[in-house]
Amino acid sequence: MKKSLVTSILTVILVFAWLVNKSSKDENYPQLEYKHYNSLEMPSYIEDATVLNKHDFTIGFSKKYKHAYWVAYQLKCKETNGTVPRSNYFKEDQILGKYSPNTDDYYASGYDKGHLIPAGDSKSDQLAMDDSFLMSNVSPQIPAFNRGIWKKLEEQIRDWACEYDSLYIITGAVLDPDLTRLGKSKIAIPDYYYKSILLYSKTHQSMVTYYMYQYTKDDNLNNFVITTDSLESILGYDLFHNLDDSVEVVLESRIDTTFWKIR
Repeated sequence: MKKSLVTSILTVILVFAWLVNKSSKDENYPQLEYKHYNSLEMPSYIEDATVLNKHDFTIGFSKKYKHAYWVAYQLKCKETNGTVPRSNYFKEDQILGKYSPNTDDYYASGYDKGHLIPAGDSKSDQLAMDDSFLMSNVSPQIPAFNRGIWKKLEEQIRDWACEYDSLYIITGAVLDPDLTRLGKSKIAIPDYYYKSILLYSKTHQSMVTYYMYQYTKDDNLNNFVITTDSLESILGYDLFHNLDDSVEVVLESRIDTTFWKIR
C-alpha cells in the first residue's frame, strides 16, 4: 500500500515538473490555443496582441488600436485560382466582442476597407473567404493605395505563389499611439504597411520584404523593398520566429530583387 502511494506521488511530481518545464519553454507564447504555433509564418509574441485563429490564417490583433498588428498564413497556388466567389460581406469579429471594429466606422469616411490577407488568397475555400471579410482583417486605406500599389503587390505575390508553389507570408501595419483614429470604434489609421514573404523549400530559401507608405504616389514595387532586419527594427518584434537561426540571419539581412522578379 505504501509503495503504491509513493509511486503515485512520484508520478504526480514528474507530471507537474514536465508541465512546468513545458510552460517555461512557451513563456513567450501564453496564448497557445492558436493552431499554427510552430508554423514558419508565425512572428514572435507581442504582449498586446490577441491571437485569433481563422480558417487558413492567424491574426495578431490589438484591442488597444482596434487593428491587427499582423496576419500570418501560408499561401499555395491552389488558393489563388480557386472558384469560390468574392464575398464582399464585411462583418464584425464576434470573438473580439466590443473590441471588434465596426463596418459603420467606415461610412462616408473616405477610407476603403482594405484587406490584410486579401480575398484573392482565399479562393479555394468558402470559410477562408468569409473569414477574410472579418473586420479584424480589415484596415482603413485610402482608395489610391488599396486599389493601387497594395493591390499590385497582392497580385504579384499570387504570381509568385504559383511560380514557387508555396509561400509563407506575414502582413500588417505599424501601430503607434500618435496615429489618427477612425469612427466610434477609434480604429488606428496606419501610415505604413508591410508584407514579408518567405520561400522555404528543399531546393531554395529566399525572402523579400515590402514596407509601404499608404499616401505614396510611387507605383514601382522595387522602391519599397527593405531588409527584413530593418523592418523588425521598426516593428519591435521578430518575423518568421520559427525559422532556423542560421537561415534567418542570412535571409533577413539581404535584399534579393534578382530572385523575386516583378512581372
